Amino acid sequence: MRTKQIRVLHLISSLQQGGAERQLIELVKQNKNHIICQLISGNAFENEINNNKIQIFDLKTKSLFSFIINIYKLNRIIKNNKPDIINAWMYHSSLILALIKLIRIKNNIPLIWGLRCSNMDTSHYSMLLKIVIKCCKFYSYIPELIVNNSEAGLNFHKNLGFKNKHIVIHNGIDTSRFLFNEKIRNNFRINYKISKTAKVLLCVGRNDPMKDHDTLIKTFKKLKRKFPSVILLLAGLGTENIKNVNNMITLGSRRDIEHIYSASDIIISSSAFGEGFSNALAEGMSSKLIPVATKVGDAPHILGNIGRLIKPKSIKELYRAIKDILELDNDSFENQKKLARKRILNNFSQNKMITSYNKLYSEIVDK
Repeated sequence: MRTKQIRVLHLISSLQQGGAERQLIELVKQNKNHIICQLISGNAFENEINNNKIQIFDLKTKSLFSFIINIYKLNRIIKNNKPDIINAWMYHSSLILALIKLIRIKNNIPLIWGLRCSNMDTSHYSMLLKIVIKCCKFYSYIPELIVNNSEAGLNFHKNLGFKNKHIVIHNGIDTSRFLFNEKIRNNFRINYKISKTAKVLLCVGRNDPMKDHDTLIKTFKKLKRKFPSVILLLAGLGTENIKNVNNMITLGSRRDIEHIYSASDIIISSSAFGEGFSNALAEGMSSKLIPVATKVGDAPHILGNIGRLIKPKSIKELYRAIKDILELDNDSFENQKKLARKRILNNFSQNKMITSYNKLYSEIVDK
């Protein structure tokens, strides 16, 4: 098959835990001739990388000086490995590869940008990120095309002034990994002293202004007054540093996230902005969790007619949505869980995502 012969070099900031990182690893696992280069050291996928013999280049960038040196190193990696295509993941990698393409006048290797966010509110982040995004906008004519992982992201970048051809390839979910497991559910609940009958809410996402844990926690405090036994789990990098409240468990970054999905009942995406395609939302639904999500990014497309969609930063709407679900009778509750998984199986399979990327790579090389 032609796609198996195409050599792709992927550049990403780091392989720390995250949705983009997970998608990249799954793509490369199915394409043994693809290689990955990361700018900053980090490896949340060490076992999968080793088991699948994925080739990784680590530039170990730590300072501005090392960054300048690493542009040279990256250029050498490109020259030595002779990829047919270079695929950048997110803003920093996209900008660096655009600059390298400008520097290397004879570099005819097709470049793809992969942009993962939607309506970013940069006021919460560093000046550097704002500069990087503006530079990406200026150099957006350089890549062969821009791949967004959401329709919302495509529209956002077009409206921002990013030039070039834009397409959407939605994230793909490993439904054989993210599925409900009764034994895991019971064991997790025993370990954390959670009753078998308690309804468990789960939010998966790093501690970041984008994820808006503040609105979620305020809503949860209100919910507890009506549903005293309800539990809230927070999982994701830095969540262990969030100030705890009764019935809330902060888990931090976890590699066994599928266990946490199985232990839960409702998956919540409370993001205020910036979300493109929420892996956590789709993974939770694949694990038979009923979704509640803000209308940010492609959440409406992920949910379809399952669960509840609400406006961002609204305690009132979030409370009402969760309350309505908690008050469902048992048969309706279980039916919503089954429909959630069916939605992911039918629309967001991992195979569909991988096939879309491989088809794209073939089309570019065959031009």
